[in-house]
Amino acid sequence: MREPSVRGRDTQVPMDNAAFDHPGTRTAWAKARGTIRTRLSLVTFLCVASFVTLSVLQGFGIVALPGAEKKDGGILGLVLSLLLFVYIVFLYLYVSALRSLQRVRRLLEAHPWRPIPGARRHPALKDPNGVPIQLQLNAAAGPAQSDNFMSARGAVHSRRWPEAMEYGAWYAGDVEGHGVLALPGGTDLMEVEPRR
Repeated sequence: MREPSVRGRDTQVPMDNAAFDHPGTRTAWAKARGTIRTRLSLVTFLCVASFVTLSVLQGFGIVALPGAEKKDGGILGLVLSLLLFVYIVFLYLYVSALRSLQRVRRLLEAHPWRPIPGARRHPALKDPNGVPIQLQLNAAAGPAQSDNFMSARGAVHSRRWPEAMEYGAWYAGDVEGHGVLALPGGTDLMEVEPRR
């Protein structure tokens, strides 16, 4: 099987004290945070605009939903309640992603990058928290990876797995605990933790 070409594969691991000091890492982290903030702002705007629009149109009698003449709101109340529920779900997901990015930043500020030969996705396992992986810690071990399966997830795309990580990656963090996995160059940041 041919290894895919990886942009930045020959990129040298920075000798900085902290992985977050690497410009590519800092840029990837800021881009992920900006994407999540933009999505959260968009969802908030759309939900508030829909809520206000429906309420105003119904209040002026432009939209007459069945059951709207009742004091409890009828169908309009149901639609607005459903809209509020959907917003709360999105709010939970995006705030959770922002918290994950904060954990990633703390790990990147505390640990330096170190190159690893790769991280392999386990095709048979399912993981509700992300992608089940095994870290290949040194090239001498060959196909034998770490003993434990880990769970990796990206902040923006929690279940997307970059295939190029199987042919070389950077890792910052504890081998047995929490860490951050990235493509060479510090891009495609993924939070890694032991599987539960």
